[in-house]
Amino acid sequence: MKSLLTLCLLGLVVATSADELYIIDTHTHFKGEAQIKRQVERGQKKDPKNTLTQVVTAEDYREVADRLNIAATLVVEAIDHTDVDLNAWIFEQAKNSDLLCGYVARENLSDPEFAARYEKWKATGYLNGFRLRREELTRCLADDLARENIARLAREDMVVDLLITLDQHPDALTLARDYPNLKIVLNHAYSARMTDGQISDEWKTAVSETSQHPNVYMKISSILNFAGVAKPAPNDLDHYRDILDHCYDSFGEDRVIFGTNWGVCTHWGSVDNVVRIIEEFLAPKGEVITRKAMRDNAMRVYGISPEKVRR
Repeated sequence: MKSLLTLCLLGLVVATSADELYIIDTHTHFKGEAQIKRQVERGQKKDPKNTLTQVVTAEDYREVADRLNIAATLVVEAIDHTDVDLNAWIFEQAKNSDLLCGYVARENLSDPEFAARYEKWKATGYLNGFRLRREELTRCLADDLARENIARLAREDMVVDLLITLDQHPDALTLARDYPNLKIVLNHAYSARMTDGQISDEWKTAVSETSQHPNVYMKISSILNFAGVAKPAPNDLDHYRDILDHCYDSFGEDRVIFGTNWGVCTHWGSVDNVVRIIEEFLAPKGEVITRKAMRDNAMRVYGISPEKVRR
């Protein structure tokens, strides 16, 4: 009876959205020839099973977006080095595709040349923020120029995405406390990972602590690689429910944001299952909350212009 009720509720969500492109996917990775060439020159081997070593363009994503009612995607940097000039390719993709609504870019906030590049990227109309990875966050907090630039991002309504582990959790709290007007988005459910089907108490505590800062948001993305098991990952909601419940209960309906992590998510399973599992999780909460998590919160937090979203 419970599963039947869930399916019925899911059907209500699908029924209201099946005839429209309603999802904003806030986490995809695209790469061009120049990015791949630079990686290979530095010793990274191309792997046909690894999308991060392949050329992936906006047009490669189109069939996925059309099939899954995705109106637009916010691309997130996927450059495994500090060559910030490679951001230009993404901005070119955005200019020439109706699928891209913005970009969370790669940058060095400690570089004296950052300010000039920032103005250049901002002038494209597609810059929504920057992502800091792991120890980058620690280094930025220890650097006066980086801290000045973070303060500027806060003033200018930019977002900082964090791709960090629990080792950097104290730094995440420092960032949130020191810059209360900075919008901070935790990537991939704060890098959640399950062991023997369980999520750690340390992760739960970290999620709860960050949620106490109203300027921090939770991106529920890349759920299939939460599983901590051999590929393919489980495709049933119950396997991920403890993670999803804790994220939602901690951050609430106005501070959770959906993303697929396409095409990296395909290393663990189908992107269709990523969307379905989250819609199934949200369905009992109603259409309004579903649209907040799958669309409206992203539009508000990242400052996405409706003009950049397909209808």
